[in-house]
Amino acid sequence: MRRTLMVSLLAMSSAHAAAQSQQAQVTDFAKHLQVSYELLNASPELCPQELKKCYYSRIRLTTKEQLNLTDWNIYFSQLTPVIVNESSQFDIEHINGDLHRITPTGEFNTFAPNAEYSLTFYSQGSQITRAEFMPNFFVHTQGGEAQVIDSTKTKLDPETGLELQPYLEPFTDKQKQFRVNKSDNTQWADSALLYQQTQSVSETIDISAQLIPQPQSLIITDKLSQVDLTKGIVLKTKGISKQSLTPAINRLKLLGVAQTPNGLAVSVNLSPEKGAHLEHYRLTIDAQGIQIAAHSQVGAFYGLISLAGLIDTQNLTLPYLAIEDQPRYSFRGLHIDVARNFLSKDFILSTLDQMAAYKLNKLHLHLADDEGWRLEIPGLAELTKVGSRRCFNAPDDCLLPQLGSDISGSSQSDGYYSVDDYLEILAYANARHIQVIPSLDMPGHSRAAIHSMEARYRHYLAKGDLKAAERYRLVEPEDKTQYSSIQHYKDNTLNVCLDSTYLFIDKVIDEVQQLHLQAGTPLTTYHIGADETAGAWVDSPACDQLRSNFSEQIAGLHSLNGYFIERVSAMLAKKQIKVAGWNDGMGETRPDKMPKSVQTNSWSQLYSQGHIATHKQANYDWDTIISTPEVTYFDFPYEAHPQEPGNHWAARNISSRKVFEFMPDNLPAHAEIWTDINNQAYRSDDTTNPLRSGVKYQGLQGHLWSEMLRSDRQAQYMLFPRLLALAERAWHKAQWELDYDHSGKVYSSDSKHFTEDAIYAREQDWQRFASVLGRKELLKLEKAGVFYRIPTVGAKFKNGKLTIKTIFPGIPVEYQEKSGEWLPYQVNDEVTKPLKIRAMSQDLSRKGRALTL
Repeated sequence: MRRTLMVSLLAMSSAHAAAQSQQAQVTDFAKHLQVSYELLNASPELCPQELKKCYYSRIRLTTKEQLNLTDWNIYFSQLTPVIVNESSQFDIEHINGDLHRITPTGEFNTFAPNAEYSLTFYSQGSQITRAEFMPNFFVHTQGGEAQVIDSTKTKLDPETGLELQPYLEPFTDKQKQFRVNKSDNTQWADSALLYQQTQSVSETIDISAQLIPQPQSLIITDKLSQVDLTKGIVLKTKGISKQSLTPAINRLKLLGVAQTPNGLAVSVNLSPEKGAHLEHYRLTIDAQGIQIAAHSQVGAFYGLISLAGLIDTQNLTLPYLAIEDQPRYSFRGLHIDVARNFLSKDFILSTLDQMAAYKLNKLHLHLADDEGWRLEIPGLAELTKVGSRRCFNAPDDCLLPQLGSDISGSSQSDGYYSVDDYLEILAYANARHIQVIPSLDMPGHSRAAIHSMEARYRHYLAKGDLKAAERYRLVEPEDKTQYSSIQHYKDNTLNVCLDSTYLFIDKVIDEVQQLHLQAGTPLTTYHIGADETAGAWVDSPACDQLRSNFSEQIAGLHSLNGYFIERVSAMLAKKQIKVAGWNDGMGETRPDKMPKSVQTNSWSQLYSQGHIATHKQANYDWDTIISTPEVTYFDFPYEAHPQEPGNHWAARNISSRKVFEFMPDNLPAHAEIWTDINNQAYRSDDTTNPLRSGVKYQGLQGHLWSEMLRSDRQAQYMLFPRLLALAERAWHKAQWELDYDHSGKVYSSDSKHFTEDAIYAREQDWQRFASVLGRKELLKLEKAGVFYRIPTVGAKFKNGKLTIKTIFPGIPVEYQEKSGEWLPYQVNDEVTKPLKIRAMSQDLSRKGRALTL
């Protein structure tokens, strides 16, 4: 007996030692393996497997040490699937979503010191910006703990604060590494191109009576008289509490204008007027001080916010003036995706501050998608226990790694908002007159929910409670459908033919509705997503039964997604909640079967005749929110340059100026002033489905998708400052915008409906806007701790003179000489030929991305 025990203990000890030794080898492997990724050709002459679009890449593996680990697997994120691998020593397998696995073949022996091992491969689709090449490759061996390979981790540039990718080889070839097809006429945004394309903005424009967004009417009543705010203000209110104005008061204090006993008198009075717009206000500055009269609390709040907008933090005086103002759109929104990669509560609160400062009033919060579920739902703990974390090889604890995430389960990409967090967000938004519209995407984009509920199913099944296990199950085991979603998932679409699916949705909506009631902000709009479900439910017995038993009820629907949207919309209507969804999904419904009140977010691309789908749904009298991706998707780069972070499928660049130039009331007209994804002219025909006379859009929304955002700072960089341009267009309709013609017109670069006078007026308006942003608002963003994008600099060097252009005036600029020294740029200075040029933050603490001359 004792001998048997001794042998058993020795065996256990030996196994433990072997496991420790193997894990030490994994650690050694992760520490010493050098991974180098290189984009060889963004648009090869021929794509394998008759694909229309592909790209060609290489991964090189080297080490200075002997690596003895055997049976290893390297996992990495690749946004589009690898379709042909040319290496004989390694296999590459697409696992799910963007996760891939590299394994050694029989031809591979071991990693020898100073030897190079190469994998070349073709991938489906297109990948062109550096940000699309994901970090955090990790190694795993059977029975061991996975570890991220050190050489694939990102770093921060200490001068710019931007993410660096040491594993990714430089992008320098303007043909092979920049153009996505033969027709691609996109131009590399180097310093010379920026100089050529950037309009000079005068440094002398008077901005003392200017703010963003521009009011409906602003008149300077006395050019010679001013009020002085250096001693602060004394706030007096009538019909409204000071507490309701607290966020605006705090904004003034941040900008250097606090409440003091000897301050300038500021009176805020509620004076309701019959027929007045809810957000209307009047702001007057004269010898009596500052007076704000408003129809409602929100109008009073915006009046005080406009006072803050007028302030120049470097000169606290304001001229006598009179403003009368109200918004262009009632819906002025920002969509933030916290599902793909989590963004902190502090980020959301900070963003709400900035939204209020520029009069945006809707936060569309995207809380669930394939890669994460980010809101605690009482009674469904698995949604956040499993669905908010990514780790490896633990299906009941987390989701598979995606999007280059860390695998610890505790990085910033992981996380969720607790009930208390969400209540705080709702209260914070409400105090700033911002409505939170939650979105938990379904029926596609639902992998986090599905896998969380499968973990719940297994939990209750193990306890012998089959009824509880199946109550909220979202998949049908007998469904043999094989599909691949647009993000290449094979298991991300819940089954719309199961009663348990609707029990789950009903439970979630009820709990979210209760949270809003608890916060004192009733849930009036709920965004279901409802897009991108192609290929699901083909071989589902439950769906076969639905088609058979309810054929009359689903007649006229070309997909079961339409059935799902109609059913959930009716469910929401019974709860007095308006349904919202993306226009492609909403277009699969029968309008006569939908509730009376519907919101559709139209994200159809303009250069693909997207105005037609938008007009069609607006003509249903649905509340149509303009969500045009080539101008409102702020996860795309500011400029067409590989080092500018962002996606690229709908636009290679979205500058602040492009957002400013948007004419959301007249979508087809942009064919006159913009180009398509390949920087080629396009044509919009609006004669077949124009907007009915009297039909108007309800609003405009910006969008921040987070696939490539792994920190709050990255998110701020992508939002600011172009969010201010969106706020300008959402609040104020410029006189130069081309009015929509309900009779229908054809627009192209040759049609000339947008006149020379309109072009001139737009340029003058841009000069004003750019001056206010560059000389006032960037300093305000700095005071608020916002990590905004510092613009790149256009430059020309000739005859010993360096001439520069920046998109906004008042930006500090420096250049680097051959010695490596950075020198401040001064107009008309004699300079030695510079090597690089870059802008800086207003306080000079942070550097922008440098360009080589």
